[in-house]
Parts: sequence; structure tokens; C-alpha cells
Amino acid sequence: MNDAQQHIAARLEQVFWNRGFAEPSVPELRAGVGVSMRTLYRHFPSREAMVLGALEHRHRRYMEYVREGVSEPGLAAAEQLFDKLGGWMRMTEGKECLFRQALAANPDSGEIESMVKRHKGELLRFFGELSGQEQFASKLYLLHEGVTACYAEMGETAVEDAKLLVQQMFKSANERLLS
Repeated sequence: MNDAQQHIAARLEQVFWNRGFAEPSVPELRAGVGVSMRTLYRHFPSREAMVLGALEHRHRRYMEYVREGVSEPGLAAAEQLFDKLGGWMRMTEGKECLFRQALAANPDSGEIESMVKRHKGELLRFFGELSGQEQFASKLYLLHEGVTACYAEMGETAVEDAKLLVQQMFKSANERLLS
């Protein structure tokens, strides 16, 4: 994305985050972004393209956020992931995953479904790298998605419980290696 597209995508992300995906019309999206209809359509030629632009922006932001400060793979990095997720959930007021919201509001969009799968797939690969143990990737993914889904009800308890499970996972793996 060029600078103008990034700026518009960032604003679209905020509008969708605040208003959801079903409600805002294109004129409302344009007003929320603060550009002319012509400029909006030049960069994102359809409502679906606007959703995809917002999701791409969110994907890049989230991946940068969770990667920031990770030194070397292992238990500390996996625990840090959940500290960061807790921070993200506080910043986003505990709302559920924007990608899942987009897909729920646009169930017939193959492109949005593809974008969601790409985002989730990159997270899964990153979790394997982060832990330094590929077999932990899916477990970390399940914990990550679970915390995201239940944070509104459980708050920091979800984060702390996920970290305890991560510690147990690493401990069990180490015990198997030593036996």
C-alpha cells in the first residue's frame, strides 16, 4: 500500500472497529475517513476492497505489535506474547477479533475469507517460531484465540491463565526430554 492507501486504510479500520462491518454505508465510511468519495474509490474501488484494506492494515499493525521486542524463541517469548495480547485487548477495550467480525458480516466473500485465513495462518506460523517448538504452534494459537474470544468476560484472568498453561506446556516438554 502506498502512503495514501495506508492513511485511508487506517481510518477505515477505525470506522469498522467502532461501527462494525454491517452498518456503515460507503458514504458513512467516506465521512469517517475524511476524504472525497472519488479519492476513497480510487484507492479502494468497492466496499469489499475497503474492508480488505482495513483488515490488511490491522494485520500489519498486529503482527508488528506482537513481534516487537521478541529476542529469542522459548518460554519467555511465549509468555511475552500473552502479555502483549493482554495489552492489545486493553487497547481495544476487549472487543473480539476484527477479522472474525469481518467474516461474520461478509460470509459470502471469498476474498475476506482468504484474508482472514492468511492472517490466522501467519499467526500460527509465528507462534511456532516464537516458541522455538513447532509442535506448540497450534496450542499457542488456540490459547491466543481463546483469550481474544473471552477477554471481555474474563479480563486479565484469561491472560494469566494462558500464561500458566504455556508454562505447563514447556515444563512437560522439558520433562519428556529429560526422561
